[in-house]
Amino acid sequence: MTVLIRPATLDDVSAIQRIGHETWPATYAFAGSDYVEHGLASWWSEQSIAASLETTQNLVAEADGDVVGMGNVDLRPETPVIWKLYVLPTSQGTGAGRALIEALIALVPADRGAVLLEYTDGNERAAAFYRRNGFVELRRDPPGQEGWPDQVWMTRNVAD
Repeated sequence: MTVLIRPATLDDVSAIQRIGHETWPATYAFAGSDYVEHGLASWWSEQSIAASLETTQNLVAEADGDVVGMGNVDLRPETPVIWKLYVLPTSQGTGAGRALIEALIALVPADRGAVLLEYTDGNERAAAFYRRNGFVELRRDPPGQEGWPDQVWMTRNVAD
């Protein structure tokens, strides 16, 4: 499978939303249905995706003409942050995730030094993926709501 990484556009909003709705329930089942419902409503609505296209650098992964993954990086903070990196379950293990993360890191100017990302504690697949791609744990933050998992922050030097 050949994966093409390209900038996301407003025409991709529904495809990006589909990625969230197909990945989030299974990925975060361990965190509970309230967590999943909150995340889908907060970060995967058409409005939030469209807003993200205006404020962050969004990329999509295409395979055979279909959008199979997406990721974004926010270059506004002193240390840029990768907020999303998701690949449809049927396309995981194809190299789409690795291609996305490399392309997101390449968007970060070298003089910024590092890039951050966070994942939800308990998402061991994400933790292993990020470690394989050069990220190291920086800190853990308490959850935004009682009963939810911690947020684990990782960092990687952009020159690596």
